[in-house]
Amino acid sequence: MKRAAAFLTLCVILFSLCTVPVSAEDGSASEVYRDLAEYWAPTIYQDVNESYNVRADFPTRFNYDGDWRGDNNWENLLSYDETPSAYFSVRETITHYFIEYDYYYPRDDGPVNLEKHENDLEGCILVIRKDTSPYGSLQLMETQAHNHWYQYSNDPSIASGSENIDGSILLDNHRPCVYISANGIGTDAGHGVKAYDGRSANGGDGIIFRFTEGLSVMPDDTSGSYTHAYDYALVPMDELWDRRYDVGGAGHTYYDWGHFHGDTYTDSSCTLPWIKDDPDDGPLYEGIYWSDPAFFIDTHLNGLGDFSHEYVFNPYYTHKITVIDIMSCANKDSFNDESDIYMKISVDGLVYINQNHWKDNQAPKNVKKQVFWGKEQAEFGDEYSEPFNTIHFARQDNSEVKIEVLDKDGTSGDDTMGVLVTSPAPGEIVTWTDQATSTGEAQVSAAIETQ
Repeated sequence: MKRAAAFLTLCVILFSLCTVPVSAEDGSASEVYRDLAEYWAPTIYQDVNESYNVRADFPTRFNYDGDWRGDNNWENLLSYDETPSAYFSVRETITHYFIEYDYYYPRDDGPVNLEKHENDLEGCILVIRKDTSPYGSLQLMETQAHNHWYQYSNDPSIASGSENIDGSILLDNHRPCVYISANGIGTDAGHGVKAYDGRSANGGDGIIFRFTEGLSVMPDDTSGSYTHAYDYALVPMDELWDRRYDVGGAGHTYYDWGHFHGDTYTDSSCTLPWIKDDPDDGPLYEGIYWSDPAFFIDTHLNGLGDFSHEYVFNPYYTHKITVIDIMSCANKDSFNDESDIYMKISVDGLVYINQNHWKDNQAPKNVKKQVFWGKEQAEFGDEYSEPFNTIHFARQDNSEVKIEVLDKDGTSGDDTMGVLVTSPAPGEIVTWTDQATSTGEAQVSAAIETQ
């Protein structure tokens, strides 16, 4: 019966893997959610710094100068109008919308060379709970400043996970208000995004970008403390995501995978969302907020209520991995003691799942265990809103996917119990059912989908 149940589970997973999101006619996947993105588009309180030219503090499109080269955007700043813009992208689960807004600047400038680089991108994520209304309700907001995430909510039921709530959300009617710092030096500089807290603009000058109709024009007056307001455009982030392989340096959009190309002060400038990582936000790794925002949010915070990890729409991953069950076939500890098993799941050499997400202490030999993140003796604990066993990554095509089973040993180092390795091509599905690892000391059932 257990084998039949596992087979049925695998069949359901394979059926879901074959569902492909439908894109808009223009090829921009998130364009089908434009009404939703426009409704929630944040009101931006943008600080400006005349020392580095206020135009360097206007968010715009990467190709504001008419081309997709990354190495002339610094130089072209004063030669082309910057249409104030924000990039948007949307993912949808059964219970929520995750709307990401990213803000691009041709220059990240400052008084020392370490502060200067061509091309800059910061952003925020709105978590919208579905309800009976057309656009849902704002549950929380996370913002990004210098690779660190900050959490804001007006919902008192939301509690700490790997992160804490940093404050509340001020609203402009229904729109959340965000603050974006100006060029300069220090923690309150460099276009970092945080929730706006009502303070006056630094130095007495700052402007407001408020989405009304998307009829964006160049600001002509930045004087006063948020005295002047301007409309801004929303641009699908697909424009940048779809060009992710335009790498190679001079004349290209990207220097390498996930870095804009810029040749002013540095050859490689600014990470893109699919490789950004906050080094101190718990067991979350490179680019997860882009490829799997439900995993990202549910790790950061608790008290989210009904919160699904099943995506209705998510075109922004390359690899989806589902681990169904695992079995220890060897006692690796000293004196033939039972193994304390866990997995390292890596893509392209980067580990995304480890003992923080699932570990089974004293795993009985030849007994199959179902896998759900946070269960058994996961070192991060049982912090998730529902049982789930998937994770989505954004890596390069044909990347190597590896599942290694290990015995946790705090005294002599962790002992490998073998690996499973595959390099699926785009659009391929790889399934392992009771698959023995390379050493035969463990078995794994899993499914890997690429798109």
